[in-house]
Amino acid sequence: MEKMKIALLMVFWLPFCRAAESPDALFKQGNAAFEAGKFSDAITSYESAKADGTRSWMLEYNLGNAYYRSGQLGKAVAHYALAFRLNSGEKDVIENLNLVSAKAGDPLLPNSGLAVFFWRLFYFFSLNTLTGFAALFFLGLCAMGFIRLSGATVFSAETWVLVGCGFLIFSGWTGVRWTLQTQPTGIVITPVAEVRSGPNLSYPANFTIPEGRRVLVLEEQEPVQGWIEIGVPQEGLKGWVPDASVEVL
Repeated sequence: MEKMKIALLMVFWLPFCRAAESPDALFKQGNAAFEAGKFSDAITSYESAKADGTRSWMLEYNLGNAYYRSGQLGKAVAHYALAFRLNSGEKDVIENLNLVSAKAGDPLLPNSGLAVFFWRLFYFFSLNTLTGFAALFFLGLCAMGFIRLSGATVFSAETWVLVGCGFLIFSGWTGVRWTLQTQPTGIVITPVAEVRSGPNLSYPANFTIPEGRRVLVLEEQEPVQGWIEIGVPQEGLKGWVPDASVEVL
């Protein structure tokens, strides 16, 4: 009888326990821990929420804040970068990502004021928003073409040019942004990464990369378990590092 009571209690309480550990609850737990200065606990809760399927710029941004406050610069850069991918127009994301990237010697924003203006304009819309605009203009062109073929009405040349230019601009803009975003990129998350000429500790370390630096993940050769080939475009260098040294975005 006692065992039956315990089993019934478990049946009734299990859904509530699962609800308490939902991604939303974990996110709130992380916020509470962060406010209390318990950054390690905040990271644990945020990472658990992410593992449960939560995908939002706010979660990545908060993870960046928590890692930065816990002294993990590389992890902070990685999560701010992920937040930027999801919401490239958010001011706080840009400022924090630029701050930590500058600390790593690889600032996000250009130096000159005019270049910053065009950079911000280029990233003003998220990739999803740009894709939506391109789709709308494409559908507009299709609808205008269908109406024109049916003979219902005739659109002016200016309208065709306007809608056509809108489609070309937003589709091209989307394509460039997609190409940049899908480049295999990583962030150095160890205090320093020794880059070797081959995927083994027996190979000499040719140069080092500090924590927080962005690198390209190369796929020119066959993958080697435990190692990853990276490139540093600024210096024109490449080599191999342990995969634990780099977090691939």
